[in-house]
Amino acid sequence: MHFLTPVFMLAYTLLLNVSCLYGWFFEKYEDECPDRDGAHQYYFGTTNLFCLLQHRLGRRSVPSRRTFIPTHRFIEYRGYYYDFQMNSKVSIAKSRLSGDECSGAKEESPAGHSELSTDCIEGCAKNYRCHFGNYSLLLNNCHHFANRLSKVLCRRGTTCPEWCTGSCDDVEYY
Repeated sequence: MHFLTPVFMLAYTLLLNVSCLYGWFFEKYEDECPDRDGAHQYYFGTTNLFCLLQHRLGRRSVPSRRTFIPTHRFIEYRGYYYDFQMNSKVSIAKSRLSGDECSGAKEESPAGHSELSTDCIEGCAKNYRCHFGNYSLLLNNCHHFANRLSKVLCRRGTTCPEWCTGSCDDVEYY
């Protein structure tokens, strides 16, 4: 292991904790998105972040157990998983990113219900970076993405938000 790896991990953990504290104190969370006739359920979910980073960056190490495990957040809607990645692209897949190597799952209870088409949500994914900017650990990470996509999914009706219909194409399919 490189001698800077523990320093990097400590700095990353501290930044992640600052990000979480910012969210606890300054962001308003909503948890009301009732069932509607004809609406489909959607879910929040998480993946072990350290495992995902190792797998996505191609690094391997000896087996170990971590005592502090931040998570990567995604949205599952109508059989598709939507993930905002550190390369500022959104991935769309029929299974969790690195789901066969990394622990994680969607939550047991649905976060809400939506009448929107998968084409609309795919459009939101394609246009996310152009509308909200590049990935930022503190200001625009996977948790921000999931919350913004949840806000779109929780809308009433079938009209897709205007920002989701742009011409940006920052998406990767798996």
